[in-house]
Amino acid sequence: MRNSIACLTAFVTCLVGCTHAPAVSPEASAKPTACVAGAPIDLQRYMGKWFVIAETPYLGDNDYVGSYDEWTLRPDGQITDDYLGQRKSFDQPVTGSRFVAKVVRGTGNTTWRIGLIWPFEVVVITAYVDPDYRYTIRCMVDSNMVWVLSRSPTIDEAAYLDLIARAAGMGFRVQRIRQVPQNSGQAGPSQSQ
Repeated sequence: MRNSIACLTAFVTCLVGCTHAPAVSPEASAKPTACVAGAPIDLQRYMGKWFVIAETPYLGDNDYVGSYDEWTLRPDGQITDDYLGQRKSFDQPVTGSRFVAKVVRGTGNTTWRIGLIWPFEVVVITAYVDPDYRYTIRCMVDSNMVWVLSRSPTIDEAAYLDLIARAAGMGFRVQRIRQVPQNSGQAGPSQSQ
């Protein structure tokens, strides 16, 4: 799941590093991004298990069900980031990846640098957390990936639509977002076995 992200990120980074980029005028403005940090977060309160309710699927992630993140604050201030799920159906074993995240200072704990394969990192930003820390929207800094997460594996339709509308209001292309089945009742025929 995330191994494919890591491999592709490494490959693209190598390709980009091997190409010559044209000179850019200092007056040229940066491309706008929908991935903007929200209000500062209480890191202790943010830790724990978060179920992936919806996401922009990335290569091998699109056939995973029951996906979740589990974040644990370490004594050194870094975060153990476990990303787990079941491939194709709920009768498959839980598999995934473990990463280490570093909170970027001065960001109110909203911006994390997550190590994929040394020395490659991605920047993930918390764009929104509700006041009760039940729901969160996270994104990669380039806005190509977004995750809608919840403390519980299911949320009601109104809460889901509100989160998707919030993501759309931030400028994300929500038509690319897919719901992640969290139980066999939500899964399609090939995922419910």
